[in-house]
Amino acid sequence: MDHLLTVNSAEFDGASWRAWLPVEDTPETGTVWDLPYDTRRLIQSPPGLMFGDMGGIYLFTCPHCPDRPYSHRFDCS
Repeated sequence: MDHLLTVNSAEFDGASWRAWLPVEDTPETGTVWDLPYDTRRLIQSPPGLMFGDMGGIYLFTCPHCPDRPYSHRFDCS
């Protein structure tokens, strides 16, 4: 099966914010962790989704099989 899609509760975490923070959301001074909590939460999780305790859903499919089976995996931090 091939990985099709991942939907996470947050765009970034404490370790990945430098790689995943959009340029337009980067504060003019300091880091995203210097922002007020409510502002940071809107940047970190714009759709407001939470799967479990900040987990994610991972969808898989087999493009080579005639009936295109699919599967999913769910995690919780």
